[in-house]
Amino acid sequence: MKKVILYLLAVYDIYLYLPDIFDWLKVDIEPPTSDYLLYFDAAMLLVGGIFIGWLLTKQTGTFNKMFGIVLIILNIILTPLFIWKALP
Repeated sequence: MKKVILYLLAVYDIYLYLPDIFDWLKVDIEPPTSDYLLYFDAAMLLVGGIFIGWLLTKQTGTFNKMFGIVLIILNIILTPLFIWKALP
């Protein structure tokens, strides 16, 4: 059950990057969002992916380790890039 929750949070973290990635690639798709989760979304983008990535790297299996590294890289590189891009 712990792995299922971990995978769901990891996929949700990647889902949160989709609007910025689509905008960056000039693709006109707007994934559905919920205003109710605004603070949770921000926390996931700022620190959640790093924490979830770290937890995934501690799991057994090559896929878990690679998926964890991808999440860490997304949060360390893309989050500051998209924040910098959004600043006036």
